[in-house]
Amino acid sequence: MSNALVNDNHPGVRAAASAALMESMGFEEVRLATTATEALEELRTRQRPDLVMVDLDLGDLPGDAVVEEVVSHHPSTRVLVLSAASGAAERALLSGAHGYVDKGNGIGGIEHAVRAVMSGYAAFPLALLTTIRRAANAPADPILVLSRRELTVMRFLAAGHSNKAISVVLGISNKTVSSHKASIMTKLGFRSLIDLAEFARRHHLAC
Repeated sequence: MSNALVNDNHPGVRAAASAALMESMGFEEVRLATTATEALEELRTRQRPDLVMVDLDLGDLPGDAVVEEVVSHHPSTRVLVLSAASGAAERALLSGAHGYVDKGNGIGGIEHAVRAVMSGYAAFPLALLTTIRRAANAPADPILVLSRRELTVMRFLAAGHSNKAISVVLGISNKTVSSHKASIMTKLGFRSLIDLAEFARRHHLAC
């Protein structure tokens, strides 16, 4: 039987998603996490979930850290981003998630997206087809020259997190964070973290 982890800081969303997964979709167990920190603890210490549903804006840390953890360490787990933030769909796609659903789509939209990703399909809005085509045809795009890990580190840096804090959250060394930071600055031609933060804001990558 399938089990899931729902990571959202809104009690109503957690309750509705949990009920839909268990009552309508046959999930045996649904664990709940309010913050990214709680979700990371769940992923690192308990049984691997078959599905992770996560908002990208959780208050304590970017939800991208949760996506990164799943994609890097639990490749068979499906990841569905649930958000209403501007630019969240593209952010979900670039972070490596398997699908995205707007919170405004209601339970029906969530159930449709869950069925799609659990069946092995990607579940993104049709409007993102242009982004997918760009990814395939324009490798020189400023965003697409960065690796998934570099994108995650950039979001943390843009949000004002220190190298040490990023290393703890992502489970990598301080030296590795510094290396990613230097690579980002070089690839995108930034001279300062102010340039990085402004770029992240313009491309809806800021947390």
